[in-house]
Amino acid sequence: MKSPGVTVRPIINMAGGHEFNQVTFDDVRVPRANVVGDEDRGWYVAVTLLDFERSGIDYSAAARRMLDDVREFATETKRNGQPLIEIPWVRSLMADRYIDCEVAPLMAYNVAYMQSQDLIPTKEASMSKVFGSETVQRVTEASLDILGQYGTLGREDKWAPLKGRVQEHWMNAFAGTIAAGISRSPA
Repeated sequence: MKSPGVTVRPIINMAGGHEFNQVTFDDVRVPRANVVGDEDRGWYVAVTLLDFERSGIDYSAAARRMLDDVREFATETKRNGQPLIEIPWVRSLMADRYIDCEVAPLMAYNVAYMQSQDLIPTKEASMSKVFGSETVQRVTEASLDILGQYGTLGREDKWAPLKGRVQEHWMNAFAGTIAAGISRSPA
């Protein structure tokens, strides 16, 4: 990444954060000692690397934490004199998202197990990554539904429930479907 001709430009997301870069290569020469894999087989090395990056255990952890916080909020907060958690659609929605939060780490553990057995989990890693990143999106959408309009308030607003984390999660949730290869990519 330090070779002449490699340019790295940060891409700032709508939340003001930085998770991705635009990397360009202009007439870059790679010293023989830095070549990974066989010459002219770089694409295969890159795709195999993605198989090891895509387990996605971090997705399920982030989703579960958000859902636990929303459950606590829904237990303590009343709407029309009734705790949110007792409203049937809230309970049903949360149950569905908790199921997602239980399935996602199991998929990631399967990928880790395969890696520990020196297997290359191509389809399993892709499935785990897609399910995990989309679980974060579903949990965030459910959180916004449960919190209502206040869920869209940011951390700087004193009325924001959960210190504005739901809004922040919402603005960052889509990055997961892009990281390590977009979800709808054949690679």
